[in-house]
Amino acid sequence: MTDWVAELCRFVGVASDYRGFDGQLIQVAPDTQVAVLRAMGLDVTSEADARVVLHRIRTVEEQRQLPQELIVTAGQPAKFPVSRTVSWSLETESGEKVVESGEAVQSIAIPALPIGIHRLCLNGEFTSWVLARPLRALNLSDLIAEPRIWGVLTALYGLTDKTAASLGSYHSLGEYAAAMAMHGADFVGINPIHAMGQVRPDDVVSPYSPSHREFLNTWYCTETGSASCDLINYRAALQENAAALDDGFEEFLRLPDGAPEKRSLAGFRASGGARLRDFAVFEALAFRFGSDWRKWPTPYQDRDSGAVAAFAHDHEQEIALVEWGQWQSDVQLANAQTRAIKAGMRLGLYLDLAVGPRLGGAETWSKDTALVTGATLGAPPDPLGPSGQSWGLAPLCPIRIRKQGYAGFARLLRTVMRHAGMIRIDHVLGLMRSYWIPEGSEEGTYVRYPFDALLAVVAIESVRTKSIVIGEDLGLVPSGLREKTEAAGIYGLDVLQYMRSEDGGFVDTSKTRKKAVCSFATHDTPTIAGFFAAEDARVRAEIGSIDRTCFANVRADRQAAAQTLGASQPVQEIHRRLARSNSEIVAVQLDDIAERKDQQNLPGTVDEFPNWRLKAPFSVSDIKTSDAFVCLGTEMSAQSRSNQNGMEKDNDLQDCSHVAH
Repeated sequence: MTDWVAELCRFVGVASDYRGFDGQLIQVAPDTQVAVLRAMGLDVTSEADARVVLHRIRTVEEQRQLPQELIVTAGQPAKFPVSRTVSWSLETESGEKVVESGEAVQSIAIPALPIGIHRLCLNGEFTSWVLARPLRALNLSDLIAEPRIWGVLTALYGLTDKTAASLGSYHSLGEYAAAMAMHGADFVGINPIHAMGQVRPDDVVSPYSPSHREFLNTWYCTETGSASCDLINYRAALQENAAALDDGFEEFLRLPDGAPEKRSLAGFRASGGARLRDFAVFEALAFRFGSDWRKWPTPYQDRDSGAVAAFAHDHEQEIALVEWGQWQSDVQLANAQTRAIKAGMRLGLYLDLAVGPRLGGAETWSKDTALVTGATLGAPPDPLGPSGQSWGLAPLCPIRIRKQGYAGFARLLRTVMRHAGMIRIDHVLGLMRSYWIPEGSEEGTYVRYPFDALLAVVAIESVRTKSIVIGEDLGLVPSGLREKTEAAGIYGLDVLQYMRSEDGGFVDTSKTRKKAVCSFATHDTPTIAGFFAAEDARVRAEIGSIDRTCFANVRADRQAAAQTLGASQPVQEIHRRLARSNSEIVAVQLDDIAERKDQQNLPGTVDEFPNWRLKAPFSVSDIKTSDAFVCLGTEMSAQSRSNQNGMEKDNDLQDCSHVAH
């Protein structure tokens, strides 16, 4: 007897089983499979429903002359067979112009196309998306003759210049970048700066739980008052931020109508179009009804409702404030990148694309979203999370994104890349498959994505924006993923503390991947000093998440690892090994340069650890005169990594930050 639910799952890419962390085959319960199918928008509650839906989808596919997407190399003609005579036309990405048309008997000969996502129509009806991709994404060798560089990873929220501010800012980012450039750094990498929302759930401060990834976090576009404590007080800082935004907007409104600032905002609004307007309306509604639109009164949950239109008409001032804040954030972030480049950095900002937005945020409320809210992204059970992980983030629906021609994904990449020399795609494994947990369920399963098409879109946007792409390829990596991402020009991540040798130490860094960012840690792992002191294990033992035996084992392992270094200063020795690595790009954490033991985030904790609250251990002036930075710059320079132009710059660098105000 045919298992129609399983058949439908196979056809649309929902796994009926998968391999766990230990290689064991995990069978997914039928109820979970049905729940995932329903989250994808398929009307399935029974085997009979599954049979009907599968028949309908298969019929549509069988009637196709060509696949839903055709991937071609930009600048090269291509040919695709057809089974019967058709008339065809090829439209540009914008849909405004027909590039080529004709009649085909056996095959359609597509001319050489510029990079982009174009539309192919057969017999007057849309048939296929034509993804004209470059040979690969932008690589460091396309920008630098001898591609060996280094940079610094830090948290933007912590760049408070010690006690000068209560929260970091885009202005301070430019200041810090310029100071780091003096030591030869070519980039500064920060946490995601997607819009968190001026109204948010009280427990959400993680930059990896944004409201909307196409817009910027206005928490960073004002310089809030000073704070002497070592931790970020978000409640106080965001109250100051909101007041500063109100004051800045009132000052802006008093400018004459023909002022350059008002013309600039008008241009920003025009380019942002309906999407900017929708986001601003959401923010205004959130002030009234709360951060999660799924809990709003029913008429306001629908973007196209009359209630939403009436609300927008009556609250133009609040909506304008949000648009102004986005404009300010965009200008200030652009200035930070300009300052970094003028200071000598060859890449400048290294920005982060979060894997998804929170379920009730602005991005899932958008009219044309390809996201779903009937399931959450997460991870299956493993030794660190025996019950699995639920991230509370909205998954991308593979059916919807293909139907929309990958426009939303391309737009998202373009947005994050526009002021960045390099971006990191968090959990790049999600371009191949993601683990979905249906609403109300504890069990989940994997959903497959059109991986080759998504890689083509990444390459297209990388070349368009001249931004290098790093894929965070850590964890349970599917077979073939790293080979495909490397072929697409996407760099990987080699994290040294995960790369242990048989003697208990670390692999020889001369063996790390060339096309990778080599570092010792991430924001979710111990710092160098914290690793060798087993600080993370000590905290976990104190809060009861591991027992004393486990703590003792971890501490013994770390002490043995320290012995293999053969050096009295493990931080400096690790940095020396990073400098000598085979990888084109090396990243050093600001916390490691200061030999800090605490890490930015301790996964699996909420109130037990000050996640996302640590301030930077250096002020801007500290960095300029820091012996630790001088030694690090010298080490990197000895390995031909440092940007000599940055090191030769006068300390009195040009300040372009006034452009933002």
